[in-house]
Amino acid sequence: MIKKRKLGKTDLMVSEIGLGGYQLGGFSKINDIPIAFGDMDEKNAINLINKAVDFGVTTFDTADFYSLGKSEIRLGKAVKQFRDEICIFTKAGSVASYTDIGFEIDLSYHHLMASVDRSLQRLDTDYVDVFQIHKAPQSEADFQSVEKAFAKIKSEGKARYCGASVGIKYEVGIELMKRGLVDSLQLYFSLIDPIPLKELFPMAKKEGVGIIIAEPLGQGLLTGKYKPDHVFPNSDIRNHVYDPNLLQKKLQKSQEFQFLINQSRNASQVALSYVLSRDEVSTCIPGSKSIEQLESNSFASEIILSPDELEKIKNIQQKWIE
Repeated sequence: MIKKRKLGKTDLMVSEIGLGGYQLGGFSKINDIPIAFGDMDEKNAINLINKAVDFGVTTFDTADFYSLGKSEIRLGKAVKQFRDEICIFTKAGSVASYTDIGFEIDLSYHHLMASVDRSLQRLDTDYVDVFQIHKAPQSEADFQSVEKAFAKIKSEGKARYCGASVGIKYEVGIELMKRGLVDSLQLYFSLIDPIPLKELFPMAKKEGVGIIIAEPLGQGLLTGKYKPDHVFPNSDIRNHVYDPNLLQKKLQKSQEFQFLINQSRNASQVALSYVLSRDEVSTCIPGSKSIEQLESNSFASEIILSPDELEKIKNIQQKWIE
């Protein structure tokens, strides 16, 4: 059974392995750019969510942008019967548009207020446990509108807590904590993305900010499926978000952790176990496209890396974060 942890200094107890909702809405495109992994239909999505609950997952993260709202709709439908037993996180601020990347950012007060109402309607719930902005603020006006929206959303009971999904914008996550604006931060951290260890994690621990790890498997690059020189098809979002050189660097980095894999634990389980070795982390939210992946990921909650293994990982990562 997946263990639970406290989300920072909130009163939420979250499963340390959750389920990311990026794939739950099925395949969608904007301007011929894919905005989801795979093509999951509603029946399989709901079955996957129900199985996740059976395995002990109580933390579900989605966003209004995922499959243009369909992820939220399917999640809401699936968890309706046990809403009080699980935590729902959603996000807003990424708006589909005719741009090279298929979206633009809107963190204005009125957009965030309208977004939370639309998300609640799609999720068919009166509240979400954590409402997050989907991208890091880019201006002082953004910080001010986010602060105002978060206060209003919490005062009206539409979200119990509020946070920010900052991805690799770690310096903005630090600024958000300095301003006292967030109860949680969602960010990238993995075997191949160790930068938060240097400054962000210590501050989050000091301030009691819950840490939600997105992409703990490095967008699948830590699953062991892909070798250096792998080329993703045009229908795969990774072909659009990664510069080819950066992708190869990440794939090469992932190869340095092969020594951690053995007959009793696979590459994905090792990657998740590493993320959970940090007590600053409250939960990680890998995506799963099948029951088999979901079950395999859930077992990572029981895997403990040894002090010697953690020291070897630290030595490998040190050359990337200095």
